[in-house]
Amino acid sequence: MMGRMHPGDTVGTFSSPVIRSARLVLRPYGPGDEALALEVVVSGEPEALPPGAPAEPGPLGEWLRADDRRSWRDGGALHFMMLDSGRNKIVGSIGAFHPDWEVRSTELGYGVRSDERGQGFASEALAAVSRWLLTDGGLQRAWLTANTDNLASVRVAEKAGFQREGTLRRAGLEDDGLHDQAVFSLLDDELDRG
Repeated sequence: MMGRMHPGDTVGTFSSPVIRSARLVLRPYGPGDEALALEVVVSGEPEALPPGAPAEPGPLGEWLRADDRRSWRDGGALHFMMLDSGRNKIVGSIGAFHPDWEVRSTELGYGVRSDERGQGFASEALAAVSRWLLTDGGLQRAWLTANTDNLASVRVAEKAGFQREGTLRRAGLEDDGLHDQAVFSLLDDELDRG
């Protein structure tokens, strides 16, 4: 892993991290994860997998083996499974998207299985991944949006230490129409040092 970066440093390379928190192992998906991902799909919770993951069992293996995904360092996404270490069960996913290496900033997104919501997994994962991104990951800013009427997602951001920056009016499209989105961010110098 790379050390902490400062303005003017160049972005180095790193291997995909494995991040541990109190209850979760946060790591990229890979070829050995077919049984874990299959359980998520079969249970009817494909939204707990990263965007672009198949919602049907058939193509899961191919998706997990794909090596043509664009590198996060080249503007792709970095997806982590939220693996409950006590139960060896995927409870959700979290990803870093649209990295801007000049500004050293990235957008974050997360999803948790409906049967695992309300247990703090999203906040725990968001705090752990953000800390890694803002230290070893070499970034200075992590940000996300949440529909203003999605109070659970707003609370996730707040519990993880993100600050609300403002509201993007009618910026999010859902099945039921347009929604206002709150913008949240966390900066490297705002991390709890204690």
